[in-house]
Parts: sequence; C-alpha cells; structure tokens
Amino acid sequence: MRVNDAITGFVLLAFAIVMFAYARTLPAIPGQEYGAAVFPMLIAVGLAGCGILMIASGFRQWQGAVIWNDWARTHHAWVRLAVIFALILAYILAAPVLGFAPTSITILLVFMLTMGVRWWIAAAVAIAATVLIQQTFVGLLRVPLPLGLLGP
Repeated sequence: MRVNDAITGFVLLAFAIVMFAYARTLPAIPGQEYGAAVFPMLIAVGLAGCGILMIASGFRQWQGAVIWNDWARTHHAWVRLAVIFALILAYILAAPVLGFAPTSITILLVFMLTMGVRWWIAAAVAIAATVLIQQTFVGLLRVPLPLGLLGP
C-alpha cells in the first residue's frame, strides 16, 4: 500500500501547525536566551517545509490516493506495522515507571529485531542511540527525561 505524498504531506503540515501552536504556549526558561518553545518550533517549521514539498511532489506524480503494493498483501508487513504502534504505546506507559534508558534500549532492540537486524548489531545500536539521546536531551538541551527505577 502506498499513500500518495500529497495526502501524507497534508497530514504532516497539519501536525506541524498544531505542534507550532502548542509550542508557543510553553513557558520561557529563566536565565536562558531561548525558551522551551524554540526547539519544538524549529522542528515544526522543518516538518511544515517537508509537508509542503511532499504536497507538491504528490500532485506532480498523482496516480491515486492509495496504491496497494505487493508488500501490503503480506501478513508480516501488517505485523511489523502493529509492532511499531505497540512499541510507541509501550514507551508511553513504561517510561515513567522504568525510566528512559531501560525503556528506550528495550524498545529499540525489539523494533530492530522485528525488522530483521542481527541481534548484536541491534543491541549495539540500541545502547548507542539511547546514550546519545540521553546525553543530548539531558546534558545539552537540559530536558529532563524520566528516571523511573534509576531515580533517587
């Protein structure tokens, strides 16, 4: 199944507009030159730009709103899609209890194994990505991530 880029672009543009509007409501950080809204607003602008490009591309190559490809007729593709949504839900439910690091490593590992990555590569990437995200958000951006079991 292939959804035309114009439709995906409209969804992405709508999401970017909502994200930008919400980010404007975030409070300023005392003592900082930039507030908590800057990073989400920059991401929203980038998503809006991508959405506009996808809309233009989709209208240029219009073959229909949805095209059913061979992969969409297989059981494995739908299982993988369901696993993605289940992992997102699992992160939402588990991160506050277990903490960011163990939840992230587990979810990335399950995701990559589901997609057919070798276990040792999946484990290395899951650990490296989690450490990189943790250091970026907590150390550089000063955004607290859930500590869960690792907390005080």
